[in-house]
Amino acid sequence: MPDFRPITPHIWRLNLEWDFKIPFVPPIPVAVWLVKDGDEWTLIDAGTPLHESAIINAVAHFLKTAAPARVALTHAHYDHGGAMSAIVKRWNIPIWAHTAEADFVTGAQEYRNIVSGSLIFNLAKSMLGQRVWRLPVARALQEGETFGGLEVIHVPGHTPGMAAFHHRADRAIICGDTFMNMGGRLTEPFSMATPEPEEARRSIKKLAALDFDVLLPSHDTSQHGVPAETARQLAARL
Repeated sequence: MPDFRPITPHIWRLNLEWDFKIPFVPPIPVAVWLVKDGDEWTLIDAGTPLHESAIINAVAHFLKTAAPARVALTHAHYDHGGAMSAIVKRWNIPIWAHTAEADFVTGAQEYRNIVSGSLIFNLAKSMLGQRVWRLPVARALQEGETFGGLEVIHVPGHTPGMAAFHHRADRAIICGDTFMNMGGRLTEPFSMATPEPEEARRSIKKLAALDFDVLLPSHDTSQHGVPAETARQLAARL
């Protein structure tokens, strides 16, 4: 059974795989995070719908009789919000998301309806099925807001309201899909799922300019994060 592994003193990672079951297409690593602040735990992201049992079992095994205080989303794509409904039902906890992402959780907006100047995104969204969530957002997060030892950083581009979470004490940033680390190479997010690539590059530069030591992407084959200097090198090339 997948289990949470320590990454920093206050951050644990559950490493899952999203298998497309397409020949010659390898599974993609998908991370879910637990962040400790005193006696309180924040669950960050919720994998795909296929991960419901794995996430719930791993959280229950790790926290024993405790429960997460909330599930906070980096964004609500299929592979980040998939188990939200099951998690909320299991522990009766609220969903928090950035104010610009909240409508994609409640179903008031859909990613496929985003107006984009990206040809790649526009072609891909017509071919890929997308899950529409219809769940309440209990708290719409704002840039600079703090909770659970984390500071909210708005990093739009991949989605309108994607958020990164900066743990200043641990000098770590949980960055969602602002960066991807696949096959040992740090890159921008997939262009087929990014409606505003230039804005996504500005978000990369924004995070790279912060004071931190380790970057924690959601899709990371290293499973232990990326040095800040590697993130800054990518930002400098953009």
